[in-house]
Amino acid sequence: MEHWHDDRFFGYQFLNGSNPVLIEQCKEIPEKFPVTEQMVGPSLGSNTSLQQEVQKYRLHMTTKSELGDLLLVKLFKETFVVGKDDWYCSRVMVETTNKLIYHFPCYSWITDSTPLEIIEGTARKINEYKSPILEQYRVDEMRKRQEEYQWAVHAPGVPKKIQYDKDNDLPRDAKIPFERPMGIFLAIEEAISQLGRDEEKQPQVRLYGCIGSVKDYVMEHWQDDRFFGYQFLNGSNPVLIEQCKEIPEKFPVTEQMVGPSLGSNTSLQQEVQKGNIYLVDYEMLDGIKANPEAGHEYLGAPMCLLYANPMNQLLPIAIQITQHPGPESPIFLPSDSQCDWCLAKMWVRNADVQVHQLVSHLLRTHLFGEIFGIATLRRLASAHPIFKLLMPHVKYTLHINIAARDLLISEGGIFDQAFSSGGTATVEILQRGLERATYESMCLPDNLAARRVEKIPNYYFRDDAQKIWQAINKFTENIIHLYYENDASVQSDTELQDWVKEIFTEGLLAKQSSGFPSSFHSKTELIKFLTMVIFTCSGQHSSVNAGQYDWAFCVQNYPSMMGKPAPTKKDQVTEADIADTFPKGIKKIKVITATYLLSQPAPINTKLGTYVEERFTELVARAHITDFQKALLQIEQEITKRNQDLSPAYTYLLPSLIDNSVAV
Repeated sequence: MEHWHDDRFFGYQFLNGSNPVLIEQCKEIPEKFPVTEQMVGPSLGSNTSLQQEVQKYRLHMTTKSELGDLLLVKLFKETFVVGKDDWYCSRVMVETTNKLIYHFPCYSWITDSTPLEIIEGTARKINEYKSPILEQYRVDEMRKRQEEYQWAVHAPGVPKKIQYDKDNDLPRDAKIPFERPMGIFLAIEEAISQLGRDEEKQPQVRLYGCIGSVKDYVMEHWQDDRFFGYQFLNGSNPVLIEQCKEIPEKFPVTEQMVGPSLGSNTSLQQEVQKGNIYLVDYEMLDGIKANPEAGHEYLGAPMCLLYANPMNQLLPIAIQITQHPGPESPIFLPSDSQCDWCLAKMWVRNADVQVHQLVSHLLRTHLFGEIFGIATLRRLASAHPIFKLLMPHVKYTLHINIAARDLLISEGGIFDQAFSSGGTATVEILQRGLERATYESMCLPDNLAARRVEKIPNYYFRDDAQKIWQAINKFTENIIHLYYENDASVQSDTELQDWVKEIFTEGLLAKQSSGFPSSFHSKTELIKFLTMVIFTCSGQHSSVNAGQYDWAFCVQNYPSMMGKPAPTKKDQVTEADIADTFPKGIKKIKVITATYLLSQPAPINTKLGTYVEERFTELVARAHITDFQKALLQIEQEITKRNQDLSPAYTYLLPSLIDNSVAV
């Protein structure tokens, strides 16, 4: 009578109540019971996950005699004629009579009757196997991996991809174990059906989450010049703005045009020399045709000039919607009519949406993450220290990218339906994005220096990203110093050299102009490259992914397509023209819903620095992981304190919200 409503007593009855014969261990969450990490996370606690707890199925056995020095463990599983009986092995631990413990990290599925061999967990490079048995193990492991994971062409001039077109064809170890109902992207259609197709039902998108401060702020301020400038620093695409060293000839802004925006005590030339003028140029979109079949045939390639004023505000002062100045390509100014200026800013936002989704997000995090993942699986053995370091940061990226290609950028997918860059434009923009992707631009400190944005005020992305980069860099440095004695040990590691060469040749398509290395000559080079890989797959992805819904909820602020051509004259735009330009109806709903789902935590959510797969067995390596976690916790506290005085707060690089890998 006293405890019937207690959870503990409820569970107790399955063990010792009137019917204690039904409960069974759950080896895999049933499809008909789609429980997710997000649902049960609060019940499990912060130091574990649903996947971990499911995997904690431990078998204990005792041998009749001493086994001697252990090199490998073989696991066998009987195959049943009826039903699926795959087993997941986290690790094997063997304790000898004198209390010596051998660790065999596995983290793999046993899916058939073929024995699964697991090597003892000490990290070792190719020349450190010290046994013909282990050497043969490595040969067999890499042969199998290279058969399972092969490169394929997605389109000419675009990074190569995994050979599989459907996620069901992926090896079991590469699949996300627990998907959302109907799959992560298929749920878009389910969500849309709930919203309804009538324009008047669109406010129901609020059902998809509590409207937070950022979304409210966007809805209220999307027309404000200060907020327009703010988004280049801390919005969904904070990686394009650069300092303007001189006004481009193709953007003939004059002193007379922008004088009212600068004030009476200065000039455009003076502000350029002071480093207070900034430029965002969408030249990569020039000449690309939008997808007319979907009813959005308009795509501009605008340029926007901005001024960092003495009040630390970043304000737009001039916009040209094309790359070609002339009578039919006017330069729009804040002093123009309110409608002219509002529509000009919307054309900039539309261009930003296309570059954000296809270049900053898809290409430079998802596709690059896939490149790193395929090369890691094909060229680094499971015992290699770099495999152990990188595997958590490329986990499940293959699966999520197959889903994206199949449902987002495929023919008839969301991009074709609701983005200006659908149809043939998608591949063209990806091709141009890869042409412009350089090693310098992928390395955060070099990127910031090249864009000359080290001193621009209120650039929270820059400040937080630098902290994350530095923490990753220190962690990577510690791991490399642990396993590589000197530069010569890097040069002689043929596995490592094959890995970076394959990234360059297959991923970067051997483009010398990219500046990507095809070999390593020093520990310093290796540390920088690995920092870039981990940051790209974690912090960089979070910065362009986590806030999508915040900024896209207001479609005026995130116009995925334009319903009318760009104005060629001033003083002709009306409020009706603006209303007719941004997406409406089902296209609007699809963009909002898609960005909502894409902004959610990964189906298997593991925050940066939390390594549920304990691949490193050496105590020193584990101590370095602990130090990394402490550094991230310090960053978390600093960002949280800073955000207390910000409205809106910048949260996309809070370490607790960054996933280890591109898994959503």
